[in-house]
Amino acid sequence: MAESRWVLPETGGPVAYRAGQAISRTAFRGDLAAARRALAGLDPGQATHRPCFALSEPDACRFAVWLLAGWSLGLTVVLPGDDLPVTREALPMPWVGAGDAENALVSWAGGEGEKEDPGIDHDHPGVMSYTSGSTGKPSLIEKSPSQLRAEAEMLERSFGGELTPDTRFVASVPHQHMYGLPFFLLWPLAAGRPFVVEKLRYPEDVGRLPPADYVLISAPTFLRHLPDAPRSSGARWRMATSAGSPLAPEVACAAGARLRAPVFEIYGSTETGAVARRRADAPWQPMPGVRLALEEPSSRLRIHSPLLTESERTSGFLSGDLARLDEHGLELLGRADRLVKIGEKRISPEQVERELTRLPEVAEARVLPLPGAQGERIALGAVVILRPEGRQKLAAEKKNRFSARLRACLVGRLDPLAMPRRWRYVEAFPANELGKTTRGDLERLFAPEFPRVEEVPGTSGDGVTLLLKLPADLVWFAGHFPDLPVLPGVVQIDWAAHYGKLYLGFDATASDVSRLKFQNLIRPGDSPRLELLPRRGGSELEFRYTLEDKPCSHGTFVAKKPATTP
Repeated sequence: MAESRWVLPETGGPVAYRAGQAISRTAFRGDLAAARRALAGLDPGQATHRPCFALSEPDACRFAVWLLAGWSLGLTVVLPGDDLPVTREALPMPWVGAGDAENALVSWAGGEGEKEDPGIDHDHPGVMSYTSGSTGKPSLIEKSPSQLRAEAEMLERSFGGELTPDTRFVASVPHQHMYGLPFFLLWPLAAGRPFVVEKLRYPEDVGRLPPADYVLISAPTFLRHLPDAPRSSGARWRMATSAGSPLAPEVACAAGARLRAPVFEIYGSTETGAVARRRADAPWQPMPGVRLALEEPSSRLRIHSPLLTESERTSGFLSGDLARLDEHGLELLGRADRLVKIGEKRISPEQVERELTRLPEVAEARVLPLPGAQGERIALGAVVILRPEGRQKLAAEKKNRFSARLRACLVGRLDPLAMPRRWRYVEAFPANELGKTTRGDLERLFAPEFPRVEEVPGTSGDGVTLLLKLPADLVWFAGHFPDLPVLPGVVQIDWAAHYGKLYLGFDATASDVSRLKFQNLIRPGDSPRLELLPRRGGSELEFRYTLEDKPCSHGTFVAKKPATTP
């Protein structure tokens, strides 16, 4: 950037509103001067090979003060994900924010400040944070004040025409993350518009704002649950943005109707900043100054953006997204790293999600690979949000039959190996405060389910007998046979190994089983007995399932032999 300062417009209205009270530019500059004096007295150390401090401040205006004050002193601001003791221990540097001693040095009274904004080196590492990205492994991200200033100016060029000069920014997302920071804090600061310090914690909060013009910086989960009449307070909504996870077109349309304002979905990442925008399910349009290309033959998207680091601007940033480009804009086709190999075929979970959402019963879907039971190949699981008609059908039918009917509707549209084998029906996807639904969140919905267990007293010998209560909706009854749900044999083996370790300390897996035999079926609502009996001095564990004295299955685990040293 050619600018040497983070310029705050000299004229204009308040910088922010806290509890309905305006924070003037004079007060903001006074706080900035006090924060500079406080930070100048710190020993920032060299914990990350440069002077830095960790900033954890829930008050958005004070956060902005500390951020700009740190930049003006050439400090790098580290944004931790939380302020737990283990995080503080992992970041051995000064911590600034609520509850830290440095706050005592700042009155926040809005005293006399500098006549001009303090100079800022725009190209030094201004912010350090960690992002999980698409791999789930934390990676360090650095942003310079120049990059963040460029993004704020890009957002103003892209959306400023939707706003009035005194439009207030409100957010349901945290301001210390790389979506809330540029969209909710730095954009209004650079454009001379105010922001509201208090975060919107519940969708109903949109109806409690005082009369004014507003822009909402939000996420899909929050927008999905907006009340039917959020304008009852007199708030006038100019626009809303959504990022962090995919925004279903019908959610975007419903939120736009309730706010009576356009809702823009943002495509980008922590590494790239904002890349493109769209409304509902229209094609994505690049943000000002962004150029997109496809890497052949993979069709991965390469992004050329002024928000990238200087070293990345020449070659561009190669994303993990597959895409199609034409004269209408950008179409995202899913993640290259989400392809799953099942059998000898490569399956795209995104394709399965698209086909599911074409069904009249399904509003949204997430599909993920799940490990099969012992000895089985990988399988796909589907987490589904149903439309009202879908919820009615699910309530009227058994879950297994309803899931089988959805699978039947996908015949001819998907490869048989791409058919989801396990299903979960939810009101909303699990999400963090950014609205992101992680793979781990979805996997936890498919965690193994165990029956209610009662130990039978008076078991002879060193073994144990357990009475298992099997509810009809136990996950393991959902499978290929909706008209004849049974407890799979592999699950019986897994349970025997699990309870053998829990009650008797016998360590074994299904691969250690021998002399296995299945005789009678175990059905929903049954209460089989599981008998676990040590044999051969504890080197083997025999298990038997019986139902009303009828044998159902039995087998023997052989204890794992310790490794020997040659």
